[in-house]
Amino acid sequence: MAPDRPLLLQASFARVWWAGLISWVGNGALFIALPVQVYGETGSALATALVLMAGAVPPVIVGQFAGVLVDRLDYRRVLVWANVGMAVVTLGFLPAAHAPWPLMALVGFLASSIGQFLGPAENALLPTLLGRERLGEANSLNALNNNLARLIGPALGGLVLARLGFPAVILLDVLTFVVAALLLAGVVGEPVERVPRPERVAFLREWREGLAVVTHNSTLRVIFIVVAVVAFGEGFISTLMAPFVRDILGGDGQALGLIMSAQALGGAAGAWVVARVADRWSALRLLALGALGSGLLRVLMFNYALVYREVWPAVALTAVAGLPFAIFGTAQGLGLQRATPQKALGRVFSASYGLMGLTMLLGMGVSGVLGDRVGALVINVDAATYLLAGLIAWRAVRGRDSGRGHEVAG
Repeated sequence: MAPDRPLLLQASFARVWWAGLISWVGNGALFIALPVQVYGETGSALATALVLMAGAVPPVIVGQFAGVLVDRLDYRRVLVWANVGMAVVTLGFLPAAHAPWPLMALVGFLASSIGQFLGPAENALLPTLLGRERLGEANSLNALNNNLARLIGPALGGLVLARLGFPAVILLDVLTFVVAALLLAGVVGEPVERVPRPERVAFLREWREGLAVVTHNSTLRVIFIVVAVVAFGEGFISTLMAPFVRDILGGDGQALGLIMSAQALGGAAGAWVVARVADRWSALRLLALGALGSGLLRVLMFNYALVYREVWPAVALTAVAGLPFAIFGTAQGLGLQRATPQKALGRVFSASYGLMGLTMLLGMGVSGVLGDRVGALVINVDAATYLLAGLIAWRAVRGRDSGRGHEVAG
C-alpha cells in the first residue's frame, strides 16, 4: 500500500493551511498592538480589559447564530466572505486609534462578530477534505500553523508598532485577510450530505440540537469543562500581559512581542511531534498532558521576576511552554471533531467558542478590576486554571482506563 500523501502537498488543505497562517500572523500583530495602544492612551488596565472584553462577547451570542448557519451553508464560501468582512471592519481601527476607548471596543466587537464564522467553518471543512482518519495529523499541522504565526505575528506587530505606529499594524492585518480570502476561494472539498431543513432557519431548535450532541456525549462534556476553565485564565493573560511585562519585567511593547513569539518556537516543534502520534492517542490524554505542562511552566514564568527582574527568562520559559500548549491546542479541536457528527460540527464548535468566550469575558472583567487594585501578578490565575483543567482531564482519562479494566476483569 502506498504511503499517504503529505497533507501539505494536498492542494485544498494547503490552501486552508496557508490562509490560516497568513491571517493568524495579522491577528498576532494586532494582539500585541491593540492592548499596548489602549493602555498607552488610557493608562488603565480596566479600560484595556473592557476593549478586549468587547471582542470576547460575540462568541457568546453571535457565535451561536454563526454555528447554525455554518451547518447549513457551504463551508468554503463562509470562510471566503468572513475574511473579506474582517478586512473591511478591521479598517475601522484606523479612525479609532486616538479616539475614546469605547470606539475601539465597538470596532473590536464588530470584527469579532464576523470572525465567529471562521473557526466553525474551518473545523467543519477539514473532514470533507481529508476524511476523519487523518484529523489528528491535520489538527497538529494547524497547531504548527498557529505557532508559526505566533512566532512571526507578535514580533512583527511589536516591531511595526515601535517603528511605524498603530495604523501600520492595522493595514498589515487587513492585507492578511485579503490574501487569506483569495487562497480560500480555490479550495475544493467533498460535498456534504445535510439533513433537509425548512428554508427558514429555526435557530433555537437547531441550536438546541447542537447542544444536545454535547450533553449526550461524555467526551464532549469533559472537553467543554476543560476549555471553559482554561478560557477564564486566558482572560487574565489577555488583559494583564502588557502590564505584567511593563510593571513586573520592566519591558516594553517590543519585549512583549518577543515573549509572545517565543512560545511559537516550542509550539512549532511540539505540533510537528504531535502530528505523528495524535491519530493514535486519546484526545483527553493529550488535553490533560498539555494543560498540566502549560500550567507548571506558567507558574515559573509569572513568578521568577520576584527574585530576578529580567526579560530573557520569560522568553526562554515561554518557548518551552509552547510544547505543552501545542499539545493542548491540538487535542481541543481533535476531540471535538472525533466525537461530533459531521452535520453538527458547526454548532458544536460554536457552542465551544461561546462557552470559552463567556468564561474569558468573566476572566477579563475580574482581571481588569484586580489588576488595578492588586497589581499585575494576579496574572497567576492563568497558570492555576491550566493546572485545574489538566487535573479534570486526567481524572476523566483515569476513570475510563479503570472502567476498561473492570470490563476486562469481568
